[in-house]
Amino acid sequence: MNKKSDSLKKLAVCAMMVALSFVLSLWSPFKFWPQGGSVTIGAMVPVILVALLLGTKWGLGCAFVNALLQLMMGFMEGMGTWGLSPTVLVCSILLDYILAYTVIGLAGIFKGNDSIRAIFGTVFVCILRYAFHFLSGWAFFGTWAEEGYSALEWALFYNMTYMLPETVITVVLAGGLAALIPVLRKNFAFCRPAKKVEN
Repeated sequence: MNKKSDSLKKLAVCAMMVALSFVLSLWSPFKFWPQGGSVTIGAMVPVILVALLLGTKWGLGCAFVNALLQLMMGFMEGMGTWGLSPTVLVCSILLDYILAYTVIGLAGIFKGNDSIRAIFGTVFVCILRYAFHFLSGWAFFGTWAEEGYSALEWALFYNMTYMLPETVITVVLAGGLAALIPVLRKNFAFCRPAKKVEN
């Protein structure tokens, strides 16, 4: 019974964090990129905190739901009217949304204290997210490159312009908020790592 209750509590935490992440992604004061991309005030942080607090499995699940919401928002902003071929559209959905946002759930895989895990984990998942955006831009959106840039150069530069500041903001916020994790574990039993049963 306790295990089921803990799972429901974790599910509730994930739901709240996904909702918070989605709201933060909607409120983007820096959204100047005509071909997609924005800098938010820590929209990835709630998902990263789930991965640090509840583990990679819950982090990935939370991140996947967030990826679906980001995809929905992409279509609401007109992604379906860009004139992409079905193949390019599917590949963009996989690389720019499903994979790019789901990998955020891997933030908790590093060892060490919570602040160190938050910093290294955030940098790691931001690099992975950037890599997926870059691959999408290089492979499928080369014709959108500015004059004087190759598809490779434009994909590297364009995605760096928003992912670099997004990474800095996310590292600062996640690293700072990670100090709350020991307090949450102390006060909420369902946040504590499961003990291994010895034979």
